[in-house]
This record gives sequence, structure tokens and C-alpha cells, in this order.
Amino acid sequence: MSIFWIIGFIVLALIWAITIVDIFRHHYSGKATVGWLALIIILPFIGALIYWGTRKPTAHEVEEQYLGQADIRRSREAAPFDRMGM
Repeated sequence: MSIFWIIGFIVLALIWAITIVDIFRHHYSGKATVGWLALIIILPFIGALIYWGTRKPTAHEVEEQYLGQADIRRSREAAPFDRMGM
């Protein structure tokens, strides 16, 4: 096996594992969880792409993103215009 295939397999395994963990952390209904897991197991890479493409963020994730953007806005407002203190 070449190094290309080994790296590709490791990346695929990581994407697959992260997707499965996220499905359980997202707290879907029982049928939805089984459906997503079946799709991920049958079509590992394509299923993961479909999952991440259709996944809706949780309220907690939306709030974290909003607070992070507000923090960036505050730090920009407090910084001097030219960043040299003039």
C-alpha cells in the first residue's frame, strides 16, 4: 500500500468517527439516529457528506457563534485605527 492510500484511509476513518459521535451528541429521535447511522455505515464518505450538508446547528452552537462574533466586534472597536497606536 502506498502512503497516499494510508493517509486517505486515516482521513476517511476520522471523518466517519467524528460524524458518528456527532449523530449521538445531536440527540435525534430513535428513527432518525438509526437512519443516519445506517447511511453512514453503508456509504461512509458520501453519507458523512450528506449528513454534514443537511445538519442544522443546535441552539448552543448558534449562541456560541453569535457571542464569538460579538467579541470580535468589541475587540475591533477597542483597537486603534492604524494598529500602531497613533
